[in-house]
Amino acid sequence: MSQLTDCVLAAVAEAKAAGADYTDAYCSDTVETSVEVERSSINFCATIRDQGMSVRAFSEGGSGMASVQRLDLESARECARRAVEMARATHPDLDFLALPEPCEVEPVASMFDEELVGLSADQFVKWCSAGIEEARSVADDAIVQGGVGCDWGDYALASSTGVCVSDRFSTVSMSFFVIIGRGDQVGTYFEQDMARRMSDFEPAGIAETAAREALRQLDARPVATGRMPIVLGPLATMSLVGSVIGAMNAESVQHSRSYLAGREGQSVASEYLTIREDPRIPAGMRSSAWDGEGVARTPMTLIDRGVLTGYLHNSYTAGKAGVPNNAHASRGGYSGTVGIGVSNVSLDLGPAPEAELIAEIDEGLYICYAGLSPNAVTGELSTTVDFGFKIDKGELTHPLSTTLIGTDAFELLGGIDAISSDYREEPGMILPSIRVSSVQVAGDN
Repeated sequence: MSQLTDCVLAAVAEAKAAGADYTDAYCSDTVETSVEVERSSINFCATIRDQGMSVRAFSEGGSGMASVQRLDLESARECARRAVEMARATHPDLDFLALPEPCEVEPVASMFDEELVGLSADQFVKWCSAGIEEARSVADDAIVQGGVGCDWGDYALASSTGVCVSDRFSTVSMSFFVIIGRGDQVGTYFEQDMARRMSDFEPAGIAETAAREALRQLDARPVATGRMPIVLGPLATMSLVGSVIGAMNAESVQHSRSYLAGREGQSVASEYLTIREDPRIPAGMRSSAWDGEGVARTPMTLIDRGVLTGYLHNSYTAGKAGVPNNAHASRGGYSGTVGIGVSNVSLDLGPAPEAELIAEIDEGLYICYAGLSPNAVTGELSTTVDFGFKIDKGELTHPLSTTLIGTDAFELLGGIDAISSDYREEPGMILPSIRVSSVQVAGDN
């Protein structure tokens, strides 16, 4: 870790000496091991080590960035000099004010697990082989795709304002997509698990669940076109919530590329919907003590009983808007630009389990998964139901084929009339089911 800190501090010092008004440097040293399954066979296994750093420099309002795939002091200094050269070659941006000042913050617990670092590729192969056998135990003709991956490493960040932070991380994830054919019918489904520490990871049963759900998707039939209630399962809820949070990106709002522009402080959903963010959950998949610019992260309520509380800012968008920076800067690795992202999200739960939400519907749809991402600018949504079931008299009857949903973000969010009390949990995230009172559905009839 000290080598990484030395590199970012050297880069910052060099950029300042070269004339930068502001500068920051980020570097990482990561190892990734992955095993892939293709058509029920293990066809790829790799371990990759990736090292590198990037430097942002700001000079007289212009900004530049340079990156390098090495971690030594001379490379860090050269990278900084090139970043300053880039900054001097660009036109000034009057909306840039300054980089964030340093602040005191304690690291989040349990973000790194030595047990994961000690795992070998042989163990990943065993997990994948077991997954293939799990699926075949459900259906001997099951075709299995997917795999497992683990990455871990160190990163460091420093800036000319005095920010200097570093930390370690580890993650492991496993997913399987299972295909089962019966005559002219094909059933498919996927399942996954992810964690930052071995004690939270459960590889057994992932492929079996995917295979059992794939069998349930056989004999899919269309539904009649019309308006009806829908229930979104946890994975469908994840898709919808993720798209809504994406529309809260302040950069998109400032460029009029978000349907939530101008909606701050207004009702954008029904009172049943409250979305919270907590970046400091130990071992959370998206936990972090500070954002991509070193600003301390704190829990926030993003939507409070249907009301949009605000937008997600990094230092640039906050300065441009003249509002406090709420620490949502994100980095796409050492070679990526600084953008905006969110951490762990959860929804406030309702009083009744999913089964009761379904039982109260005479005719409707249960959506296991669909790409519920409204158009980022207009909010319009037209999407197919990837995995789902018809609801008749409070029961799931048959899987769906050729089924479309047509609506917009505000109708969908405003029509929420129940949140389940039970939920799917990934480390740091709580995802219940959601019921929407009425949505336009188009079937192949």
